[in-house]
Amino acid sequence: MIKPLCFFLISLLLLTSSYGQSKQDKKLSKNLDELIPKRLTEIAPGCVVLIVKNDKVVYKKAFGTANTELKIPMQPNMLFRTGSMGKQYTAIAVLQLVEQGKIGLQDSIQKYIKDFPSKGYTITIENLLTNTSGIKDYLSEISNPAKQKESYTPKDGVDYIKDEPLNFKPSSNYRYSNSNFYLLGYIIEMVTGKTFENYLKENVLDKADLKNTFYIHPEKNIPDMPQGYSKFDGKIEKATLQEVTIMYSAGALISNADDIYKWHQALYNQQLVKKETLEEATTPFKFADGTFSQYAYGWFVKNIDGSKTIEHSGSTDGFQSDEIYLPNENVFVVALYNCYEADMDWQILTNDIARLAIGKTINDNFKVKEAVLKMYVGTYEVTLNNVNHKLIVTFEDGRLSIEAANPDDRLPKVQMYANSENEFYIKEAALRFEFIRDTNNSFKIVTYNNRGKDAEWTKTH
Repeated sequence: MIKPLCFFLISLLLLTSSYGQSKQDKKLSKNLDELIPKRLTEIAPGCVVLIVKNDKVVYKKAFGTANTELKIPMQPNMLFRTGSMGKQYTAIAVLQLVEQGKIGLQDSIQKYIKDFPSKGYTITIENLLTNTSGIKDYLSEISNPAKQKESYTPKDGVDYIKDEPLNFKPSSNYRYSNSNFYLLGYIIEMVTGKTFENYLKENVLDKADLKNTFYIHPEKNIPDMPQGYSKFDGKIEKATLQEVTIMYSAGALISNADDIYKWHQALYNQQLVKKETLEEATTPFKFADGTFSQYAYGWFVKNIDGSKTIEHSGSTDGFQSDEIYLPNENVFVVALYNCYEADMDWQILTNDIARLAIGKTINDNFKVKEAVLKMYVGTYEVTLNNVNHKLIVTFEDGRLSIEAANPDDRLPKVQMYANSENEFYIKEAALRFEFIRDTNNSFKIVTYNNRGKDAEWTKTH
């Protein structure tokens, strides 16, 4: 049974080192000290935020609670499960082997996984790194009770993944899939003869001198780790943490804010791979039609209000994490939360923290009259590749929200923001929505992604 969370009022902990702050940084600190506690009540019991500008830490604070039952305050150096943020560590491990000539980016994965079935196309190492393989996500798209286990060896995981049909022809599209990075971990083992954990520790974590970044061992007590929580239907409860063998090389690391920044420094100081290799790893995949994905080799490449970002987040039972690097401003932001929540408020908060860190403002968005917003409410449908898809637009508290009815479309209920009276966007993904009157004087939605026009959705209800 989910119990109401009694101790949920967020207390700001002024637990921070003393930095020589400029007037601008003091203003930033004041704004963040107001913003974060106000937003955090809807996201997690506690969080840690670190901001580095021009290689100098200008903000490092803990907010809220690490354990609500015991009323333990969050501390700035606490360790968190980082989930998919760990994919970049797996990518760097692979790229080290590429530099050594032991793996080729255009090699077929069957060169290393001998019994991986032919899918009619070559699936390359680069396809795995860039999420352009078409391989289904074992966490959200594959259900095979006959192969399900309490825990998995890497080979068990590969066997669970390998027989599924592809979502699309490799290199023709992008679709985020944890399976890609699970397979990369197994390939590292096949090439090096070491476990993924041992290779990562010896060649990646130790080389970056990361003293507080570990592969998860659930049996080990970690005193500096906050309690993880999950939020469902507006209520928070203790989380049951995901089995580590399920996460494996797709996201089985623990770290803290300082080590995540230290990792960033190691990358850009060429301690792990060459400068040109890192540049390639942070360049979005280019499709045959000349358009670009938003994913590179273990990093998303996006923008915040026109400022380029190299970033990745992580979401796992009990914890969510986010890191954003703005290379043109040389600003690095880390936010770690001790709660899983599906409505993406945590990413919006991290993005707004980054906005303030680079001197931008948090704007409310173009104002649209409620009567106009209410006209857009309804269910919109489209059929693609013989599969029906639905978008549900709702109005509540003066705002429009949108969600996909099909879980495979991976769009939970999120708020829509207006660029104009009929054009909207969401902050969680590079998607835009245009409401257009059709010949029946009803509305349709035209969706756009980073490659251009995506689909036209007809209003059915």
